[in-house]
Amino acid sequence: MTNKISVPNVIFILIFAILINTNNALSITFGDYEKVLKGSQKIEIEGISPGDGKELEAYLYKPKGKGPFPALIALHGAGGIFPYQLWWAKEISKKGYVVLFIDHYCTRDLLCEVKSDDEDQARGEIMRNWQEVSPRQRVLDAVAGYSWLSEEVYIDKSKIGLIGWSWGGAAAMFAQKIARRLSLPNGGFKATIAFYPNLKFVLDKPQWTKTGPIEQPTLILYGKYDILESEQAYETLLSAGYSGEIKVVGFDKAYRKFDELGPYREKNHPSVGDFGKAFQQKAFDLSRKEIDKFLSQHFR
Repeated sequence: MTNKISVPNVIFILIFAILINTNNALSITFGDYEKVLKGSQKIEIEGISPGDGKELEAYLYKPKGKGPFPALIALHGAGGIFPYQLWWAKEISKKGYVVLFIDHYCTRDLLCEVKSDDEDQARGEIMRNWQEVSPRQRVLDAVAGYSWLSEEVYIDKSKIGLIGWSWGGAAAMFAQKIARRLSLPNGGFKATIAFYPNLKFVLDKPQWTKTGPIEQPTLILYGKYDILESEQAYETLLSAGYSGEIKVVGFDKAYRKFDELGPYREKNHPSVGDFGKAFQQKAFDLSRKEIDKFLSQHFR
């Protein structure tokens, strides 16, 4: 006998499926960005030498409890710290991780803004002159963050990693490439998460070609419609034979900043021309799952 499903039951099943799918997606609003900004704890940490040794501005996010907690040092890109990046820091901290977000710019009187979006002219100006803080200095700022976290009693000192966006992601990967030179205590940086790290602009640079291997786990997330990224560059990375586990996730039909709320818009940089940015819910949701899995695997 063939079982028949009535029309009301079909409708119920469809509604249930929609609800399940909705629950899997994270509803995020600009108001959530505002909440994070109001709850951010700004601190100062000591810089190091080599490097300019300047005291660094940073934002600290801690989970509830006494710890010890694993930790991530967060690095911003060419345009400075954005609200959506601080949202990520807060969201990750809710899952039991300390996040220390380094501000490379504010200490050096280049940009102290974290509330505005990329329509901010001051952000555009520093974006075009992002090498005012060199990749080397950005890495040394990350090392300063590592040293600071290593002194805190609530930190699991054997589990300190990196997360970065754009050139912050590139700097995080450079930190891996020079890990042997850094000789950090407690095993150094544990693992790295990099959002759209401009790899195709990095592979032929001395910071990449004249440094060591990648020996720590790495997760890279990018949009396949992002013209500042390149599938070929990631294929080259994966074929290099590094001992560190590298996972590259490219999201279909996703542009740059797929993880920041906002419609499609085009920006211009004098060295690369026009490029698009846009939020994409599917890529955003999948990136959250990938990050949760990566952190659980390598920091727990």
